[in-house]
Amino acid sequence: MNLVRIRIAISFFIFTLFVLLFCGPENLSSFLAATLLPFQFVPAFIRILNHPTVVFIIGFCAIILITLIFGRVYCSFICPLGTLQDIFIALSEKLGWRKKPSFRKPLNALRYSLLGVVVITASLGFISLLNLLDPYSITGRLMTQFALPFFLWIYNAAIGLMKNFNIYFFSKDTVHFFFSVLLVNAGLFILIAILALRYGRLYCNSICPVGTLLGLISRVSLFKFTVDKSGCLECFNCEAVCKADCIDMKNAVIDHSRCVDCFNCVGTCPQSVVKYSRLSTNAQNSAWSPARRGFVIGSVAAAGAALYTFNAPLRHLLPEAQASSPPPVTPPGAGNLARFTKSCSACHLCVSACPTKVIAPSFLAYGIGGFLQPMMDYPASYCEYECTICSQVCPTGALSPLSAEEKKTTQIGKVDLLKDKCVVYVNHTNCGACVEVCPTKTITFIDKGNILYPVVDDRYCVGCGACTKACPTAPKSIVVKANSVHRKALKHDIDEGPVRPRIAVPEKFPF
Repeated sequence: MNLVRIRIAISFFIFTLFVLLFCGPENLSSFLAATLLPFQFVPAFIRILNHPTVVFIIGFCAIILITLIFGRVYCSFICPLGTLQDIFIALSEKLGWRKKPSFRKPLNALRYSLLGVVVITASLGFISLLNLLDPYSITGRLMTQFALPFFLWIYNAAIGLMKNFNIYFFSKDTVHFFFSVLLVNAGLFILIAILALRYGRLYCNSICPVGTLLGLISRVSLFKFTVDKSGCLECFNCEAVCKADCIDMKNAVIDHSRCVDCFNCVGTCPQSVVKYSRLSTNAQNSAWSPARRGFVIGSVAAAGAALYTFNAPLRHLLPEAQASSPPPVTPPGAGNLARFTKSCSACHLCVSACPTKVIAPSFLAYGIGGFLQPMMDYPASYCEYECTICSQVCPTGALSPLSAEEKKTTQIGKVDLLKDKCVVYVNHTNCGACVEVCPTKTITFIDKGNILYPVVDDRYCVGCGACTKACPTAPKSIVVKANSVHRKALKHDIDEGPVRPRIAVPEKFPF
């Protein structure tokens, strides 16, 4: 059985599913989100703390159990960023860019320090550093910022070509670019690509907090790779194919905390002295003592999780970052701003799944504590009144799932009519664009001398932004202002009937 080919086939299949998750149609994205994301470490962990469900608990426990039994197979088989790095590694080997792999000492000070800082800041409610380094979140942002625009460019080009043959069945899609966010993700992508091309899985073993934590767990896994020094020919083939540079053949030692279980070493050994098998407790590597280092790191991680879970008052020790003014509108299902920024992994799955593209990645709109987290981008687009896709695909529970009926009365913000900019109030001429598109009858007319002036009753507003999108003035004369805590809007057909006193709503617009 060729374990390397099996690993490549499984990892590439899962990576393809992640491409479809972020770049595929909405229905497929919803299905794949429910299938794949419970088995991603950070989203599953945050979801359990924030809004636990059985499937996410099972997924998270499965990751821990698999690591305890088989080692870091998660990093080679399931992690999409790991597969992306493997693609770069394979490319570098084909082109001769990567120097010949050999054993490299672990950067313990760097990886354990980063893990400690991530755990401490996350326990205090600031998950920006975790979001920046988490492999799933990085993959999501790369897919959204690079892969999705690429596929949309091909799609739009194909539609343009079809129009030459008088085929108008399809319409072009809009590609949005956010350059500050794009620069951050491009820099991170270049860093990971360079590390993979030159040094293999160095990112996984020196920077990634998930890799470091799973590496600690894998030190006590039941199955490990071992070297039988007595039968070794000292050909160093195993070192030459090790993506993690963790095999020290001079001393016949494998650093299991960095081994990602790629099985390359087993397949290349001519004498089969490198084996993957179950080890007894006495056969464990005694050069490292869990009681001295792993126990301390594990205790810090456990303490951080407990602090986060029970909302410990230590969070006041880290001052809240000041967001820009006015604050951005959080997507439906966020509940409130504080909860959202402490739960969102900034994977941008809601950004890629949003059919109207109103959800956009932010840069520092929420402050440093909400770095790269998504926001509602008015007036670029609007939120579809009956759409709930963003809350359905969110893996962490930062956006709680909403039914269509709940969405229709969830007030994420309120509209504000700026009469000093509105063309009706300034030029005393009819417009009515905002009234025409309002799905909740928040905006209606009052007739003054055959001029229909728009008026707002924000009790009915859900903050969809359709009016802002439709408004013809520049700058917009009707804007959505955020609710830091989402509220429940009134509904005409339930609460007060279709028409309120003093406001005359004409059957047709006079233009």
